[in-house]
Amino acid sequence: MKSLIILAGKIKKYPTDFVVEEIPLYEPCGEGEHLYITVRKTNMSHDECLRQIATYFKVSKRDVGYAGRKDFYAVTTQMFSIYLRGKKPEVPKTIGSIEVLDSSYHANKLRLGHLVGNTFVLRLRDVDELDFSLLQQRLATLHAVGLPNFFGPQRFGNNNNNHLLGMALVKEDWECLIATLLAGEERHHNFASEGEYKRAFDAWPFGQPTERNVLEALVAEKSPQQACKTISRQLQKLWVNALQSHLFNALLQHRITDGTWNTLMFGDLAWKHDGGGRTFEVTKEELHSDDLLNRVDAFLLSPSGPLWGSKMRLTTGEVHEKEIEVRESFGLDDGHLETMRKFAEGVRRPLRVEVRESKATNGTDEFGEYVQLKFTLPAGSYATVVANYCLSPSPWFEKVAK
Repeated sequence: MKSLIILAGKIKKYPTDFVVEEIPLYEPCGEGEHLYITVRKTNMSHDECLRQIATYFKVSKRDVGYAGRKDFYAVTTQMFSIYLRGKKPEVPKTIGSIEVLDSSYHANKLRLGHLVGNTFVLRLRDVDELDFSLLQQRLATLHAVGLPNFFGPQRFGNNNNNHLLGMALVKEDWECLIATLLAGEERHHNFASEGEYKRAFDAWPFGQPTERNVLEALVAEKSPQQACKTISRQLQKLWVNALQSHLFNALLQHRITDGTWNTLMFGDLAWKHDGGGRTFEVTKEELHSDDLLNRVDAFLLSPSGPLWGSKMRLTTGEVHEKEIEVRESFGLDDGHLETMRKFAEGVRRPLRVEVRESKATNGTDEFGEYVQLKFTLPAGSYATVVANYCLSPSPWFEKVAK
């Protein structure tokens, strides 16, 4: 049972303990109206970084492109594109605290998904020296069998309730949405829960405009639905995306319990890792073919799970029944998928991903001793999931680690 021992260790104790470097899908060609800059930021949100870049180059935030959002409490390196409409401004070495490492030009805007993946360097603190070999073994196990492709806690917000807000939004339960949004343990939260909206509004922090806008509408005696209309579409989309992620995580947990998260079943939609997100249905005829099994073993194919939406491709057979069962356990039916369509049409996501170029080392820096985990993940996968499995693995680890 050594494979299930929970280890002590802290993630992200310091910003430099979490380093992310984006692997671009392509390099800029050197010509075009879009300036590509490679930047490094420390302990800065994605939105603040984007705002500062747009402000410096005097363009709209819509003219700034990026391939993916990066962590706040971390040191992150990535590319941004800026649409300059023929202008050629001088490129600085810094924009505020943002370091500009490189620049070039390209013909098109950088868009979400225009990356191969990310390389992560994580330094775990307060790890017992005797646990180092076990951490090495666990990282090696993930390298060998793959990582369950859970969405990490960042997806669900600081209060771990983005999916609950998405659920209320999709169900059009406006009272529940408002209660969830305004919930908390401080004085202004208590005012809101007691229906004293004017007192809540007066006490609410100015740095939370969404909550203040909702409260202002309630003070003006607007209906709960009208109050919710003050919430930005961008934020509503983020909540629905979190709901999709929560449902995916629940389905993945079922497949792990069943022992089928890393193998294909009849009716599965097999994810082609080298196919740009394309899937194909697994038939009975090919289920046990050597070719299919070999491609699964080589991380060329994996089962996929649902990011629900009205246009998402559906599985068949028992696989489909299980996906419907998990979705309906949250009280969501086909009608709710139509509501979700306004924010997300739906897509498949692989249930597992390959952990590449993995290595565990230990050392000492200015903050003390650490265990360093270095690895590469495809776009959209979470380094915190790797770290959590290394520190606190699930029961399936006992089987695959033998």
